[in-house]
Amino acid sequence: MGSNRPKFGQEIQQMMYVAGETLEPSVETISLVEDIIRDQVAQMLTVANNLAARRGSRVFSNNDLIFQFRHDAARVGRLRNFLAWKSIRKTTKDSEDDKPDLAAVEEPALFDDLAGDPAEEISAKEAKAPVILLPWDISSFFPDDIPNSIFEDETLDESNDAVLEKLRKADHKTRGMTAEEYATWSEYRHASFTWRKVKRFREWSGLGIIAEHRPNDDVLDILGFLTCEMVQKLTELALEIQAREMAHDKGNGDVPPSVTAESIASGGLFASAEKLRQPIKPKHIRLAFERLQVRPKRNHAMLNGTRFPQRNDLRLI
Repeated sequence: MGSNRPKFGQEIQQMMYVAGETLEPSVETISLVEDIIRDQVAQMLTVANNLAARRGSRVFSNNDLIFQFRHDAARVGRLRNFLAWKSIRKTTKDSEDDKPDLAAVEEPALFDDLAGDPAEEISAKEAKAPVILLPWDISSFFPDDIPNSIFEDETLDESNDAVLEKLRKADHKTRGMTAEEYATWSEYRHASFTWRKVKRFREWSGLGIIAEHRPNDDVLDILGFLTCEMVQKLTELALEIQAREMAHDKGNGDVPPSVTAESIASGGLFASAEKLRQPIKPKHIRLAFERLQVRPKRNHAMLNGTRFPQRNDLRLI
């Protein structure tokens, strides 16, 4: 039985908590979520490997992953922001490691004269968020190199909008939390499939067997970011399905469309009966996954009346 337990059970439970599931889900529910996410990762690796093979490369890159959800501007914006801040932290850490320990040789009073030191100006420039450009961005349409500043405003606007929306949702979820609950929520936000778990993640996902990447790329960070978002999105939709099911069982009629996982987590429709609410079950996860697999009509409307087969590939959450 121990071998059937989820390998990332604790991480998934923490991600579900951040998404609004404050109760403890069953092992069966967590295992189902893990299986779904593993299939998603395997699909991404397979497609990325095929894209790399078209270029004649044996290893895939960051862009082969991002290309698969290029039409989701909000997700691309959040990922741009994530990679930009990662670059800033790395640059800052490297600059601090190279910086001599002035405190050991200088008196504190002498630091007053360093206000206009050029080194600080260099650090400020390094701390500026770098622009993450992608091959399908407008800048790649031109044969000559164009300064990044021309496209910087547009790229930053997309990233800022995505970050503000993420902050709005987080504020909505934590509005009614106590200090202890918020401390737990803040700690669980750092849950990851990949952080300090590279070997376990590679064995679990098939990375290195299905496809391989260049060691210097941010592939593991991107996969960790995407898998975390997938778990949270799946949980949020499962909570909405459970809320509507509870309303139907109570005979309250239809639930307004405004009822979401955010309103539930922040003290909404069923907050007064939180103790009576059960943790989300595997059936809620399955229904949520099925809804996320429904293709928009515009994706297959042009194929109606033709002999072209309609593909039913696995959709990314």
